[in-house]
Amino acid sequence: MSRIRILRSTRVPRILATASIVAALAVSALVLAGRALIPTTVVRASASTLAPVAAPLSTPSVSAPSSSESGAVAASASTPIPVYAYFYQWFSAASWNRAKVDYPLAGRYSSDDPNVLATQINQAKGAGIDGFLTSWKNTATLDRRLDLLINTAKGQNFDLGVVYEALDFSRNPVPVATVQQDMVYLVDRWGSALTSRYYGRPVIIWTGTDQYSVADVSAVKAALGNRAYLLAASRSVAGYERVAGIVDGEAYYWSSADPKSASATVKLAALSAAVHAHHGLWFAPAASGYDGRDLGGSRVVGRSDGQTLTQSLDNAYGSSPDAIAVISWNEWSENTYIEPGEQYGDRELAVLKDDLLSRGHGIPAGIGVDSSGGSSSSTWTGARAVVALGSLTIAAVIGFAVVARRRARRRRGRGHRPRGRATRLPRDPDTGGGSGGVADAESRAHSELLSKGGR
Repeated sequence: MSRIRILRSTRVPRILATASIVAALAVSALVLAGRALIPTTVVRASASTLAPVAAPLSTPSVSAPSSSESGAVAASASTPIPVYAYFYQWFSAASWNRAKVDYPLAGRYSSDDPNVLATQINQAKGAGIDGFLTSWKNTATLDRRLDLLINTAKGQNFDLGVVYEALDFSRNPVPVATVQQDMVYLVDRWGSALTSRYYGRPVIIWTGTDQYSVADVSAVKAALGNRAYLLAASRSVAGYERVAGIVDGEAYYWSSADPKSASATVKLAALSAAVHAHHGLWFAPAASGYDGRDLGGSRVVGRSDGQTLTQSLDNAYGSSPDAIAVISWNEWSENTYIEPGEQYGDRELAVLKDDLLSRGHGIPAGIGVDSSGGSSSSTWTGARAVVALGSLTIAAVIGFAVVARRRARRRRGRGHRPRGRATRLPRDPDTGGGSGGVADAESRAHSELLSKGGR
Protein backbone atom coordinates (compact mmCIF):
# COMPACT_ATOMS: atom_id res chain seq x y z
CA MET A 1 0.00 0.00 0.00
CA SER A 2 2.80 2.40 0.88
CA ARG A 3 4.42 1.61 -2.43
CA ILE A 4 1.24 2.49 -4.34
CA ARG A 5 0.89 5.76 -2.48
CA ILE A 6 4.47 6.65 -3.26
CA LEU A 7 3.92 5.81 -6.89
CA ARG A 8 0.70 7.84 -7.09
CA SER A 9 2.40 10.78 -5.40
CA THR A 10 5.11 10.74 -8.05
CA ARG A 11 2.70 10.41 -11.00
CA VAL A 12 1.67 14.07 -11.10
CA PRO A 13 5.22 15.49 -11.06
CA ARG A 14 6.17 13.07 -13.81
CA ILE A 15 3.16 14.12 -15.88
CA LEU A 16 4.02 17.75 -15.30
CA ALA A 17 7.63 17.14 -16.23
CA THR A 18 6.61 15.43 -19.45
CA ALA A 19 4.15 18.23 -20.18
CA SER A 20 6.96 20.72 -19.63
CA ILE A 21 9.10 18.86 -22.14
CA VAL A 22 6.27 18.95 -24.69
CA ALA A 23 5.78 22.65 -24.04
CA ALA A 24 9.51 23.31 -24.37
CA LEU A 25 9.63 21.47 -27.68
CA ALA A 26 6.63 23.39 -28.98
CA VAL A 27 8.12 26.71 -27.89
CA SER A 28 11.40 25.77 -29.55
CA ALA A 29 9.52 25.06 -32.76
CA LEU A 30 7.79 28.40 -32.35
CA VAL A 31 11.07 30.24 -31.97
CA LEU A 32 12.66 28.48 -34.91
CA ALA A 33 9.66 29.14 -37.12
CA GLY A 34 9.62 32.74 -35.98
CA ARG A 35 13.27 33.07 -36.93
CA ALA A 36 12.53 31.63 -40.35
CA LEU A 37 9.58 33.93 -40.96
CA ILE A 38 10.22 37.29 -39.31
CA PRO A 39 13.76 38.03 -38.19
CA THR A 40 15.06 39.10 -41.59
CA THR A 41 12.34 41.68 -41.70
CA VAL A 42 13.06 42.85 -38.17
CA VAL A 43 16.81 43.11 -38.65
CA ARG A 44 16.59 44.80 -42.02
CA ALA A 45 13.84 47.09 -40.83
CA SER A 46 16.19 48.29 -38.12
CA ALA A 47 18.78 49.07 -40.76
CA SER A 48 16.19 50.89 -42.80
CA THR A 49 15.18 52.92 -39.78
CA LEU A 50 18.75 54.15 -39.56
CA ALA A 51 18.83 55.01 -43.25
CA PRO A 52 19.28 58.69 -44.04
CA VAL A 53 16.04 60.56 -44.40
CA ALA A 54 15.88 62.73 -47.45
CA ALA A 55 15.78 66.33 -46.34
CA PRO A 56 13.11 68.53 -47.90
CA LEU A 57 14.47 69.45 -51.26
CA SER A 58 14.63 73.03 -52.33
CA THR A 59 13.46 73.66 -55.85
CA PRO A 60 16.47 73.48 -58.17
CA SER A 61 17.41 76.65 -59.89
CA VAL A 62 16.18 76.06 -63.41
CA SER A 63 16.07 78.82 -65.91
CA ALA A 64 13.05 78.77 -68.19
CA PRO A 65 14.16 78.08 -71.75
CA SER A 66 13.21 80.75 -74.21
CA SER A 67 11.61 79.92 -77.53
CA SER A 68 15.01 79.85 -79.12
CA GLU A 69 16.43 77.40 -76.61
CA SER A 70 16.17 73.65 -77.01
CA GLY A 71 15.22 71.49 -74.05
CA ALA A 72 15.14 72.02 -70.33
CA VAL A 73 17.91 72.72 -67.92
CA ALA A 74 18.55 69.61 -65.87
CA ALA A 75 18.32 69.65 -62.09
CA SER A 76 21.33 70.70 -60.12
CA ALA A 77 24.02 68.07 -59.75
CA SER A 78 23.70 68.45 -55.97
CA THR A 79 20.06 67.35 -56.10
CA PRO A 80 19.49 63.59 -55.62
CA ILE A 81 18.25 61.82 -58.73
CA PRO A 82 14.50 61.43 -58.18
CA VAL A 83 12.87 58.04 -58.61
CA TYR A 84 9.40 57.93 -60.14
CA ALA A 85 7.04 55.09 -60.94
CA TYR A 86 4.51 55.05 -63.77
CA PHE A 87 1.06 55.02 -62.23
CA TYR A 88 -2.39 54.21 -63.62
CA GLN A 89 -5.79 55.46 -62.46
CA TRP A 90 -8.05 53.53 -64.81
CA PHE A 91 -9.23 50.85 -62.38
CA SER A 92 -12.86 50.05 -61.71
CA ALA A 93 -14.60 46.78 -60.84
CA ALA A 94 -14.74 45.82 -64.52
CA SER A 95 -11.01 46.46 -65.08
CA TRP A 96 -10.02 43.36 -63.17
CA ASN A 97 -11.97 41.08 -65.51
CA ARG A 98 -9.72 41.76 -68.50
CA ALA A 99 -6.18 40.50 -69.16
CA LYS A 100 -5.15 39.83 -65.57
CA VAL A 101 -3.25 36.87 -64.18
CA ASP A 102 -2.45 38.39 -60.80
CA TYR A 103 -4.22 40.74 -58.42
CA PRO A 104 -3.18 43.26 -55.76
CA LEU A 105 -2.93 42.29 -52.14
CA ALA A 106 -5.04 45.40 -51.56
CA GLY A 107 -7.88 43.70 -53.43
CA ARG A 108 -9.49 44.49 -56.77
CA TYR A 109 -9.67 48.16 -55.99
CA SER A 110 -11.21 51.21 -57.60
CA SER A 111 -9.06 54.21 -58.48
CA ASP A 112 -11.78 56.32 -56.86
CA ASP A 113 -10.93 54.95 -53.42
CA PRO A 114 -8.90 57.55 -51.44
CA ASN A 115 -7.82 54.93 -48.91
CA VAL A 116 -6.25 52.87 -51.68
CA LEU A 117 -4.43 55.94 -53.00
CA ALA A 118 -3.14 56.82 -49.55
CA THR A 119 -1.83 53.28 -49.10
CA GLN A 120 -0.18 53.27 -52.52
CA ILE A 121 1.63 56.55 -51.85
CA ASN A 122 2.72 55.31 -48.43
CA GLN A 123 4.04 52.05 -49.86
CA ALA A 124 5.82 53.84 -52.68
CA LYS A 125 7.53 56.30 -50.35
CA GLY A 126 8.56 53.45 -48.05
CA ALA A 127 10.35 51.79 -50.99
CA GLY A 128 12.16 55.01 -51.97
CA ILE A 129 9.89 56.24 -54.77
CA ASP A 130 9.72 60.05 -54.85
CA GLY A 131 6.68 60.44 -57.07
CA PHE A 132 4.23 58.98 -59.55
CA LEU A 133 4.01 59.69 -63.28
CA THR A 134 0.28 59.26 -63.61
CA SER A 135 -1.53 58.34 -66.81
CA TRP A 136 -4.16 60.90 -67.83
CA LYS A 137 -6.36 62.19 -70.60
CA ASN A 138 -9.14 64.72 -70.34
CA THR A 139 -12.24 62.74 -69.32
CA ALA A 140 -14.64 63.35 -66.45
CA THR A 141 -13.54 60.14 -64.73
CA LEU A 142 -9.80 60.75 -65.02
CA ASP A 143 -10.17 64.43 -64.09
CA ARG A 144 -11.95 63.39 -60.90
CA ARG A 145 -9.29 60.80 -60.14
CA LEU A 146 -6.44 63.21 -60.80
CA ASP A 147 -8.05 65.64 -58.35
CA LEU A 148 -8.24 62.83 -55.82
CA LEU A 149 -4.60 61.82 -56.34
CA ILE A 150 -3.41 65.41 -55.99
CA ASN A 151 -5.40 65.89 -52.80
CA THR A 152 -4.14 62.61 -51.37
CA ALA A 153 -0.50 63.44 -52.16
CA LYS A 154 -0.82 66.97 -50.78
CA GLY A 155 1.54 67.49 -47.87
CA GLN A 156 3.24 64.14 -48.46
CA ASN A 157 6.36 65.59 -50.14
CA PHE A 158 5.49 63.35 -53.06
CA ASP A 159 5.94 64.51 -56.66
CA LEU A 160 3.33 64.02 -59.37
CA GLY A 161 4.02 64.17 -63.09
CA VAL A 162 1.50 63.49 -65.85
CA VAL A 163 1.74 61.03 -68.73
CA TYR A 164 -0.60 62.33 -71.41
CA GLU A 165 -2.18 59.40 -73.27
CA ALA A 166 -2.33 60.67 -76.86
CA LEU A 167 -3.14 57.25 -78.32
CA ASP A 168 -6.60 55.74 -78.19
CA PHE A 169 -7.43 52.16 -77.22
CA SER A 170 -6.47 50.96 -80.70
CA ARG A 171 -3.12 52.81 -80.48
CA ASN A 172 -4.15 55.46 -82.97
CA PRO A 173 -3.22 59.11 -82.29
CA VAL A 174 -5.97 61.47 -81.17
CA PRO A 175 -6.26 64.75 -83.12
CA VAL A 176 -3.49 67.22 -82.33
CA ALA A 177 -6.11 69.87 -81.56
CA THR A 178 -7.35 67.62 -78.74
CA VAL A 179 -3.80 67.13 -77.47
CA GLN A 180 -3.19 70.86 -77.40
CA GLN A 181 -6.49 71.66 -75.73
CA ASP A 182 -6.03 68.96 -73.09
CA MET A 183 -2.49 69.96 -72.15
CA VAL A 184 -3.40 73.62 -71.83
CA TYR A 185 -6.39 72.65 -69.70
CA LEU A 186 -4.12 70.46 -67.54
CA VAL A 187 -1.74 73.32 -66.80
CA ASP A 188 -4.52 75.88 -66.35
CA ARG A 189 -6.35 73.73 -63.81
CA TRP A 190 -3.59 71.88 -61.98
CA GLY A 191 -0.36 73.64 -62.90
CA SER A 192 0.36 74.90 -59.40
CA ALA A 193 -0.47 71.57 -57.72
CA LEU A 194 1.66 69.64 -60.21
CA THR A 195 4.75 71.84 -59.93
CA SER A 196 7.69 69.52 -59.38
CA ARG A 197 9.83 70.09 -56.34
CA TYR A 198 12.77 68.90 -58.43
CA TYR A 199 12.28 70.86 -61.63
CA GLY A 200 10.18 73.85 -60.62
CA ARG A 201 7.41 73.23 -63.14
CA PRO A 202 4.91 70.52 -64.02
CA VAL A 203 6.39 67.63 -66.01
CA ILE A 204 4.27 66.27 -68.87
CA ILE A 205 5.25 63.19 -70.86
CA TRP A 206 3.58 62.95 -74.27
CA THR A 207 3.04 59.33 -75.29
CA GLY A 208 2.91 58.58 -79.01
CA THR A 209 5.11 61.53 -79.91
CA ASP A 210 6.51 59.57 -82.85
CA GLN A 211 3.07 59.55 -84.48
CA TYR A 212 2.80 63.35 -84.64
CA SER A 213 4.48 65.68 -87.09
CA VAL A 214 7.11 68.20 -86.13
CA ALA A 215 4.55 70.94 -86.80
CA ASP A 216 2.08 69.24 -84.43
CA VAL A 217 4.65 69.02 -81.65
CA SER A 218 5.67 72.65 -82.22
CA ALA A 219 2.07 73.84 -81.96
CA VAL A 220 1.47 72.02 -78.67
CA LYS A 221 4.74 73.25 -77.17
CA ALA A 222 3.99 76.82 -78.24
CA ALA A 223 0.58 76.63 -76.57
CA LEU A 224 2.16 75.43 -73.33
CA GLY A 225 4.96 77.96 -73.40
CA ASN A 226 7.24 77.77 -70.40
CA ARG A 227 4.55 76.72 -67.95
CA ALA A 228 5.51 73.05 -68.08
CA TYR A 229 8.31 70.79 -69.21
CA LEU A 230 7.17 68.70 -72.16
CA LEU A 231 9.01 65.39 -72.61
CA ALA A 232 8.76 63.18 -75.67
CA ALA A 233 8.27 59.43 -75.42
CA SER A 234 10.09 58.47 -78.60
CA ARG A 235 11.11 54.90 -79.22
CA SER A 236 14.49 55.61 -80.78
CA VAL A 237 17.27 58.15 -80.96
CA ALA A 238 16.09 59.14 -84.45
CA GLY A 239 12.58 59.70 -83.16
CA TYR A 240 13.83 61.92 -80.39
CA GLU A 241 16.21 63.86 -82.63
CA ARG A 242 13.29 64.69 -84.91
CA VAL A 243 11.69 66.81 -82.15
CA ALA A 244 14.71 67.49 -79.96
CA GLY A 245 14.72 71.20 -80.78
CA ILE A 246 11.13 71.53 -79.53
CA VAL A 247 10.63 69.32 -76.48
CA ASP A 248 12.33 69.53 -73.11
CA GLY A 249 13.58 65.99 -72.86
CA GLU A 250 12.76 62.33 -73.29
CA ALA A 251 11.06 59.64 -71.18
CA TYR A 252 11.24 56.39 -73.09
CA TYR A 253 8.64 53.89 -71.84
CA TRP A 254 10.50 50.64 -72.51
CA SER A 255 8.45 48.08 -70.60
CA SER A 256 9.51 44.97 -72.53
CA ALA A 257 13.28 45.45 -72.45
CA ASP A 258 15.49 42.52 -71.48
CA PRO A 259 18.05 44.18 -69.21
CA LYS A 260 20.53 41.34 -69.73
CA SER A 261 20.75 42.16 -73.42
CA ALA A 262 23.75 44.22 -74.47
CA SER A 263 21.53 46.17 -76.83
CA ALA A 264 19.53 47.47 -73.85
CA THR A 265 22.46 49.32 -72.33
CA VAL A 266 23.59 50.59 -75.73
CA LYS A 267 20.17 52.03 -76.51
CA LEU A 268 19.80 53.75 -73.15
CA ALA A 269 23.28 55.25 -73.42
CA ALA A 270 22.55 56.52 -76.93
CA LEU A 271 19.27 58.13 -75.89
CA SER A 272 20.90 59.74 -72.87
CA ALA A 273 23.70 61.19 -75.00
CA ALA A 274 21.23 62.59 -77.51
CA VAL A 275 19.02 64.18 -74.85
CA HIS A 276 21.90 65.72 -72.95
CA ALA A 277 23.41 67.04 -76.16
CA HIS A 278 20.24 69.13 -76.40
CA HIS A 279 20.36 70.04 -72.68
CA GLY A 280 17.20 68.08 -72.03
CA LEU A 281 15.89 65.97 -69.18
CA TRP A 282 16.48 62.23 -69.51
CA PHE A 283 14.06 59.97 -67.60
CA ALA A 284 15.64 56.51 -67.79
CA PRO A 285 13.29 53.48 -67.67
CA ALA A 286 13.72 50.51 -65.33
CA ALA A 287 11.24 47.63 -65.59
CA SER A 288 10.53 44.70 -63.28
CA GLY A 289 9.58 42.25 -66.05
CA TYR A 290 7.01 41.93 -68.78
CA ASP A 291 4.35 39.51 -70.01
CA GLY A 292 2.05 40.71 -72.76
CA ARG A 293 0.50 37.39 -73.73
CA ASP A 294 -2.89 38.25 -72.26
CA LEU A 295 -2.92 41.31 -74.51
CA GLY A 296 -2.34 39.23 -77.63
CA GLY A 297 1.46 39.48 -77.67
CA SER A 298 4.15 36.85 -77.24
CA ARG A 299 6.91 38.79 -75.54
CA VAL A 300 7.86 37.64 -72.02
CA VAL A 301 10.66 38.94 -69.83
CA GLY A 302 10.73 36.98 -66.60
CA ARG A 303 11.21 38.66 -63.24
CA SER A 304 13.99 36.24 -62.23
CA ASP A 305 13.20 36.57 -58.54
CA GLY A 306 13.77 40.34 -58.62
CA GLN A 307 16.99 40.24 -60.63
CA THR A 308 15.32 41.76 -63.70
CA LEU A 309 14.49 44.91 -61.76
CA THR A 310 17.97 45.04 -60.23
CA GLN A 311 19.64 44.78 -63.63
CA SER A 312 17.23 47.32 -65.10
CA LEU A 313 18.11 49.78 -62.35
CA ASP A 314 21.81 49.23 -63.01
CA ASN A 315 21.27 49.98 -66.69
CA ALA A 316 19.16 53.05 -65.96
CA TYR A 317 21.62 54.53 -63.49
CA GLY A 318 24.44 53.75 -65.87
CA SER A 319 22.88 56.03 -68.50
CA SER A 320 23.46 59.26 -66.51
CA PRO A 321 19.76 59.94 -65.92
CA ASP A 322 18.10 63.07 -64.59
CA ALA A 323 15.41 60.81 -63.14
CA ILE A 324 14.64 57.10 -62.88
CA ALA A 325 11.20 56.05 -64.16
CA VAL A 326 10.21 52.62 -62.83
CA ILE A 327 7.82 50.61 -65.01
CA SER A 328 5.44 50.35 -63.31
CA TRP A 329 3.54 50.78 -60.09
CA ASN A 330 0.33 49.12 -61.26
CA GLU A 331 0.23 48.05 -64.90
CA TRP A 332 -1.43 44.72 -64.17
CA SER A 333 -2.20 43.78 -67.79
CA GLU A 334 1.40 43.92 -69.05
CA ASN A 335 2.55 42.45 -65.72
CA THR A 336 5.15 45.12 -65.05
CA TYR A 337 3.67 46.12 -61.67
CA ILE A 338 5.72 46.40 -58.49
CA GLU A 339 2.67 47.03 -56.31
CA PRO A 340 2.32 44.16 -53.81
CA GLY A 341 0.35 41.32 -55.39
CA GLU A 342 -0.84 37.82 -54.68
CA GLN A 343 1.80 36.10 -56.80
CA TYR A 344 4.99 37.98 -55.89
CA GLY A 345 4.06 39.69 -52.65
CA ASP A 346 6.14 42.80 -52.04
CA ARG A 347 9.32 41.31 -53.50
CA GLU A 348 9.95 44.03 -56.09
CA LEU A 349 9.40 46.75 -53.49
CA ALA A 350 11.99 45.03 -51.31
CA VAL A 351 14.41 44.79 -54.23
CA LEU A 352 13.88 48.46 -55.11
CA LYS A 353 14.30 49.62 -51.54
CA ASP A 354 17.51 47.65 -51.00
CA ASP A 355 18.91 48.87 -54.32
CA LEU A 356 18.16 52.52 -53.60
CA LEU A 357 19.57 52.31 -50.10
CA SER A 358 22.77 50.84 -51.51
CA ARG A 359 23.03 53.90 -53.76
CA GLY A 360 22.59 56.31 -50.86
CA HIS A 361 19.06 57.28 -51.86
CA GLY A 362 17.32 58.81 -48.86
CA ILE A 363 14.22 56.90 -47.76
CA PRO A 364 11.96 58.17 -44.98
CA ALA A 365 11.94 55.82 -42.02
CA GLY A 366 8.87 54.26 -40.49
CA ILE A 367 6.50 54.47 -43.47
CA GLY A 368 5.28 52.13 -46.17
CA VAL A 369 5.05 48.37 -46.11
CA ASP A 370 8.04 46.64 -44.57
CA SER A 371 9.41 45.38 -47.84
CA SER A 372 12.96 44.91 -46.62
CA GLY A 373 12.41 41.33 -45.59
CA GLY A 374 11.92 39.94 -49.06
CA SER A 375 8.94 38.50 -50.76
CA SER A 376 5.64 38.03 -49.02
CA SER A 377 4.14 35.95 -51.74
CA SER A 378 1.45 34.56 -49.49
CA THR A 379 -0.66 35.77 -46.59
CA TRP A 380 1.29 33.57 -44.16
CA THR A 381 3.16 36.15 -42.10
CA GLY A 382 5.40 36.00 -39.05
CA ALA A 383 2.65 37.37 -36.82
CA ARG A 384 0.21 34.71 -37.98
CA ALA A 385 2.87 32.06 -37.46
CA VAL A 386 3.39 33.20 -33.88
CA VAL A 387 -0.35 33.00 -33.19
CA ALA A 388 -0.73 29.61 -34.87
CA LEU A 389 2.27 28.00 -33.24
CA GLY A 390 1.41 29.53 -29.88
CA SER A 391 -2.00 27.93 -30.16
CA LEU A 392 -0.37 24.60 -31.01
CA THR A 393 1.82 24.89 -27.92
CA ILE A 394 -1.16 25.40 -25.63
CA ALA A 395 -3.10 22.64 -27.38
CA ALA A 396 -0.20 20.23 -26.95
CA VAL A 397 0.06 20.85 -23.21
CA ILE A 398 -3.70 20.65 -22.65
CA GLY A 399 -4.01 17.57 -24.86
CA PHE A 400 -1.28 15.74 -22.96
CA ALA A 401 -2.87 16.58 -19.63
CA VAL A 402 -6.28 15.36 -20.80
CA VAL A 403 -4.85 12.09 -22.11
CA ALA A 404 -2.95 11.49 -18.89
CA ARG A 405 -6.02 12.20 -16.78
CA ARG A 406 -8.21 9.83 -18.82
CA ARG A 407 -5.60 7.11 -18.52
CA ALA A 408 -5.42 7.52 -14.76
CA ARG A 409 -9.22 7.44 -14.42
CA ARG A 410 -9.52 4.23 -16.45
CA ARG A 411 -6.88 2.52 -14.38
CA ARG A 412 -8.40 3.59 -11.07
CA GLY A 413 -11.83 2.42 -12.32
CA ARG A 414 -10.50 -1.09 -12.90
CA GLY A 415 -8.98 -1.27 -9.45
CA HIS A 416 -5.66 -2.36 -10.91
CA ARG A 417 -2.31 -1.04 -10.06
CA PRO A 418 -1.30 1.27 -12.91
CA ARG A 419 0.90 -0.36 -15.46
CA GLY A 420 3.80 1.02 -17.41
CA ARG A 421 7.01 2.81 -16.57
CA ALA A 422 5.37 5.21 -14.14
CA THR A 423 4.04 2.33 -11.94
CA ARG A 424 6.95 -0.08 -12.03
CA LEU A 425 8.00 -1.38 -8.64
CA PRO A 426 11.52 -0.68 -7.53
CA ARG A 427 14.10 -2.99 -8.99
CA ASP A 428 14.32 -6.23 -7.04
CA PRO A 429 17.98 -6.84 -6.33
CA ASP A 430 17.39 -10.57 -6.32
CA THR A 431 15.54 -10.93 -9.60
CA GLY A 432 17.12 -8.08 -11.59
CA GLY A 433 13.73 -6.64 -12.76
CA GLY A 434 14.42 -6.56 -16.53
CA SER A 435 12.96 -3.86 -18.83
CA GLY A 436 11.09 -6.18 -21.18
CA GLY A 437 7.97 -6.20 -19.03
CA VAL A 438 7.92 -2.43 -18.86
CA ALA A 439 8.14 -2.09 -22.61
CA ASP A 440 5.30 -4.58 -23.06
CA ALA A 441 3.16 -2.71 -20.54
CA GLU A 442 3.74 0.59 -22.33
CA SER A 443 2.86 -1.01 -25.66
CA ARG A 444 -0.39 -2.46 -24.27
CA ALA A 445 -1.34 0.87 -22.69
CA HIS A 446 -0.67 2.69 -25.95
CA SER A 447 -2.77 0.20 -27.95
CA GLU A 448 -5.57 0.43 -25.42
CA LEU A 449 -5.53 4.21 -25.60
CA LEU A 450 -5.79 4.24 -29.37
CA SER A 451 -8.61 1.67 -29.42
CA LYS A 452 -10.69 3.83 -27.07
CA GLY A 453 -10.11 7.11 -28.87
CA GLY A 454 -7.85 8.50 -26.18
CA ARG A 455 -5.66 10.35 -28.71
